[in-house]
Amino acid sequence: MKKTILSALLISMVLCLCACGQQAAPEPTPAPASAPPAPVVTSTLPGADITAAPAPVEEAPAAPEYDEEKFNAALDYKGKDVSDLYEAIGEPADSSYASSCLGQGDDGELYYDGFTVATYREGEKETVREVYVNEG
Repeated sequence: MKKTILSALLISMVLCLCACGQQAAPEPTPAPASAPPAPVVTSTLPGADITAAPAPVEEAPAAPEYDEEKFNAALDYKGKDVSDLYEAIGEPADSSYASSCLGQGDDGELYYDGFTVATYREGEKETVREVYVNEG
């Protein structure tokens, strides 16, 4: 019985080896003359045929209104004492101060109508550093 099983196993191996011989090479398929058309994608979702609304046009922010004469006068006081600025264009409508990272003093902001004057105050002395127009 063992010999019969062994013989059957050997015969099946020989048949497998014979079947694995050379095979004819498959014929190459010719390349298509042109690429196939792209598939058309359609949607069956409700509202899919609605076109998007155009994006709203944003208007440029209006330029802030300020007294140009006072603003230009304040520019002339950069690097000068703030008391001279007060004499030339008057006191600010409001002001704020915070500890400065530039020195031992305080950074100040003097708020005029439409523009701001940045100052540096140390001890009794306060100097105009910058003048800029307020945004919007």
